[in-house]
Amino acid sequence: MRRTLKISLDFLAGPLRKDEFIDGETRTGIPVIDNDAALQALNDQICELYSSYYEFDSHDQACWSNEEQERADKPLMLELLGRLNARIAELSDGSFAVDDQETPRVEAL
Repeated sequence: MRRTLKISLDFLAGPLRKDEFIDGETRTGIPVIDNDAALQALNDQICELYSSYYEFDSHDQACWSNEEQERADKPLMLELLGRLNARIAELSDGSFAVDDQETPRVEAL
C-alpha cells in the first residue's frame, strides 16, 4: 500500500505530519522518512520558526498569530520548505507520495 506524506504546519508540529504512534514516538509511518536525521532536523527547524508566530494572551486574544512576521519570514520559510522537499525527493523510494499543502500557502502570503 502506497502511503501519503502530508506536509502541513500547525503550532508545535513540524511540517511532516506525524499521526502514528510507533515505539513510543509519533511518526509518519514511512521508515525512510522517520529514520533520516537530516530530514528530522529540517522538520524541527521549520516547526520552531512557524511556532514562533504564535503569542498567548497577546493583542487581547488568548492565542494570536503574528501574520505580519510570517509574511516577513516568507523567503526563509520557502527556502526551508524547498530544502525539506528536496531531501524528501532524495529519499523517495516509490513507497509514498507527497501532499505538500504548505509551500503553495506560503507562496501566496
